[in-house]
Amino acid sequence: MTNPTGSSSSDFYSVLGVEPDADQKTIRAAYRRRARQAHPDQGGSAEEFHRVQEAWETLGSEESRAAYDRARGGTAGGAPTAEEDFGLNGGTYARGRTWTASSSGTADSPGGRRGAARRPSGAALKPPVYEPELSTPEPLSLPLTSQRVHGEFASRGLFGGGKTQRRHSRSIDLLTKHVLDELPAARLFNDVHLEPTSADRKGRRRAPRGGERAEHVLVCGDALVVLGVQEVAASAASWDGRTLRAAGRAVTLPNLAAQARRLRETLTQRLAAEYGREPVLSTGHQMMLLSTDSSLLSPVVEGSAGSPPLAAGRAVRRVLADLGVSERANVVDRRLLAALRDQLATPDAG
Repeated sequence: MTNPTGSSSSDFYSVLGVEPDADQKTIRAAYRRRARQAHPDQGGSAEEFHRVQEAWETLGSEESRAAYDRARGGTAGGAPTAEEDFGLNGGTYARGRTWTASSSGTADSPGGRRGAARRPSGAALKPPVYEPELSTPEPLSLPLTSQRVHGEFASRGLFGGGKTQRRHSRSIDLLTKHVLDELPAARLFNDVHLEPTSADRKGRRRAPRGGERAEHVLVCGDALVVLGVQEVAASAASWDGRTLRAAGRAVTLPNLAAQARRLRETLTQRLAAEYGREPVLSTGHQMMLLSTDSSLLSPVVEGSAGSPPLAAGRAVRRVLADLGVSERANVVDRRLLAALRDQLATPDAG
């Protein structure tokens, strides 16, 4: 087939091997066929497999396909490729270089439109700035300010919940390597209460009993992302906006958007009450899927309703995009870090 954009690498119809006027049923069948062919286990390459997934995420939804078709006619003459235009590179970031995409589509901020096109600020490349300055001992000690990972997951059961602990260990390792190592001002908090803490008679903060908790929370400047993790023992999965189906199982995933909103409310109220200022926090959310074979590109998720769960590699890049767009992406807000530490279900020794 002739590629209308002049480059097979920048046209998603060519990737799936279908004509631009193909119906959705044909596109779905082509995607499934190409996903099997391109999978590394079947002799394909990781790059090819990743490309097929990107094509499906754009063409599998009528809304995103229509937007792609509108932009597709203007890609000649050096205009942005479809990936660049829609941010499908996911905000890939490399230290010492620049961002290669603009929007993850998962962020939400007061007064802003969810999913609006956003451009990286460039602040993430600058040296970290601490607020208040490090010469001020409060509200967080220097060692805790410098600490990148906060909070632990308590062991559960007689044998410590081995499978769950391994999943948490994998997710923390991935986030440390691919987010914290790339964004110097970013911090990771694990097992975070969403409801406000209370103070005892001595002024010590007490976490709420019970209540919902966020698995992971990443913060960078005034941007905050709630991340959930699910292990999937399959190379493909389907998503209908609430339920993930894979390997004959159906799992209802937590409402991460609601978690992000509640945590923002809790932190905003706490900082306003304690410091007399109400911060404007942008929030994002993402469900990250971990494959049992450690592949960062599996599983491939069919379905784009809401904010779909993504394989680890793509999820991490979406998180980077959410965190890196802030004009304060190089700021370490010590007041915000202190407030988040008080929300930890199991604080580390520090």
